[in-house]
Amino acid sequence: MQTPSFVGRTGPLAAFTGALHSTSSAPGTSAVLYAHGPAGIGRTALLHRFAALARAEHRHVVEIDAAHVTSAPALTDQAREAATRSGSVLLVDGIEHIGADDTLPGSLLSARARGGVTVVAGTDAPPLAWRTAAAPHGGLRALPLGPLPDAEARELLSGLGLAADAFAGVLDFAQGHPLALVLAAAASAEGRFEHGAAPQELVLALLDHLLGDVPGPAHRRALEVAAHSRWTTEDLLRTALTDTGGSPADVFDWLRRRPYVRSERNGVSPIAVVRGLLDADLRWRDPSAYRSTHECVRAHLLDRMRQALPYEQLPATLAFTHLHRRNGFVSRFVTWRGGDRFQEMPYRPQLRADVLRFITSAEGSTSAAEAAVWLDAQPRAFRLYWDTVTREPAAVLAWLRLDTSEDAGAHDPLARAARQHARTRPLRPREHLALARVHAPASAHHAASPLMDLVLHRILATFMLATPAWSFVALPAGSFLDPLMRYIDQRPVHPAVPVADRSFTLYAHDWRAVTLERWMEVGHLAELAGPEARPAARPRRGTGALTVLTREEFDTAVGDALAAWQRADLLARNPLLRTRLVADRGGDDPVEALRGVVTEALDALACDPRAEKYHRAVVTGLLRGAPTREAAAERLGLPLSTFRRHLSRGLERVRSFLWAMESAPQAAAPAPPVGPEPAREPRRTAASPAPRV
Repeated sequence: MQTPSFVGRTGPLAAFTGALHSTSSAPGTSAVLYAHGPAGIGRTALLHRFAALARAEHRHVVEIDAAHVTSAPALTDQAREAATRSGSVLLVDGIEHIGADDTLPGSLLSARARGGVTVVAGTDAPPLAWRTAAAPHGGLRALPLGPLPDAEARELLSGLGLAADAFAGVLDFAQGHPLALVLAAAASAEGRFEHGAAPQELVLALLDHLLGDVPGPAHRRALEVAAHSRWTTEDLLRTALTDTGGSPADVFDWLRRRPYVRSERNGVSPIAVVRGLLDADLRWRDPSAYRSTHECVRAHLLDRMRQALPYEQLPATLAFTHLHRRNGFVSRFVTWRGGDRFQEMPYRPQLRADVLRFITSAEGSTSAAEAAVWLDAQPRAFRLYWDTVTREPAAVLAWLRLDTSEDAGAHDPLARAARQHARTRPLRPREHLALARVHAPASAHHAASPLMDLVLHRILATFMLATPAWSFVALPAGSFLDPLMRYIDQRPVHPAVPVADRSFTLYAHDWRAVTLERWMEVGHLAELAGPEARPAARPRRGTGALTVLTREEFDTAVGDALAAWQRADLLARNPLLRTRLVADRGGDDPVEALRGVVTEALDALACDPRAEKYHRAVVTGLLRGAPTREAAAERLGLPLSTFRRHLSRGLERVRSFLWAMESAPQAAAPAPPVGPEPAREPRRTAASPAPRV
């Protein structure tokens, strides 16, 4: 391999040359710069570059490596050499090796030459003592050093002589970290970097260099959790450190102070190379612990997502989908980079003209005319994605609600197509379908971006927080998101729908057939292993598509179940077994699950004194195996006409109870009352042997 050449760092280089020129043009002034970043980020290379630039300007340069200095006073003594010549440049590397000494900044800056430039470099951001000491000298300018952008990383690899066809694996591994790029390039050139997988000795060497000393098991566990989660907070550590004996508050405080950990709006996050190294090391070293970490983080994030306040929903959803990042598939469509350039905001009427002008520019006047009708009908359905640089909309998302009324959305060909497809499993009373309409320039649908991250995750958040009977997502035909939509079980509806001169694909999901719980469970299988895990896996009973019955079909099935109560073979063919009503009960025996849920309905009937006579008629006439209606009436001592009336009303109550449970929103937990009359709290389990008489 060739000797690496210096690339990038245009910002720090401009700051340094600016300091050189300002002190030259104004003798007696001085400048203080403080470069900082994690180990291997290129601080030393940057200071060497500074030295070369200063010497080219005929400046006297004094370079000090603080790692070889015994104390703060010794460092100050060495710095006095810079005071021998006016305008000297003092470069101090590795300041973290001196340790905490609040007197060092003042003494060091006082010892240097007038009209000079001082550059200090260390792993941590400049402490307050440095900023305070630099204030009389014109202040301190911090130079944070992060990963190299992709173009500069490629330039570095090219300068090292690495073949271009080997770039992809090295870039993915190193994530712009200079030292990792150099070492991975060497390993690749030696044939030790196969299929993008770095040799374990390289992973270990980089971890040792980047992490330094880790105090104990709790801190190591915190690093592993932070590598697995998009953002780490103290409450996540409170869940993850229960068996380590570590204090979540103390460990989080330690974690946030690491030079390779960034504090962001939603928590702390390791830099990309550290995240990848920790994740790969644990997955290789201890697969069981890796799965345990995944389950711990997943459970915490799922709970957080379910309880998220409106302003927390997007970050919570982004954090949850981040669990899919290492399965080799989802990262092709999602960046998880975030950033503040694009911000989500609700639609406001005063923005109407801006929104319609944007949609006209992005999709044409036909789409704008359709959106104008929706803006009037459902203004709260719209969200804007605002470009904070251009101060203009960058995308518009409409989450439109369509009920059973045929008039709603009649002007919109996408809404009409969604309604037409939903007729394959018609809406039932109290149900609705939802249509997500993404308005964005064609370029937004060609590649992953922070903007599309926000739009996509708002759609996902709405799936999980306000599940309709049917959902439809409209995207331009040929969108890069097509494989991802299929991955999350949003099935394309054919043919594509023409809107003016463009075609759109509708992606459909019936949430009654594959409920939110089942959707999440099947998605869980793919989080670590990728899409191929789903067809090969054998999830628990009931995780496949469910049967969606009309009310008439449902009532018939309930009657058949009661009539066949003693016949397990007939119950095993009852369509209720494939409904959410029964499948949600779990267990290994679907027939017993069916009997259990029907038993709940019958017990609820028995608990109401006004309905007890109906309960006796159903149990005696159907469950107890009376050969005829006449025989059942005789057992109860009732006229046949009275028995038939009681049986009919009892069946109606049981069917209404079960239908309310089947058609209730998925988030609803309590069982509904039986019919219009109040009922006492019924509680039986699926294992109950029989309803009471």
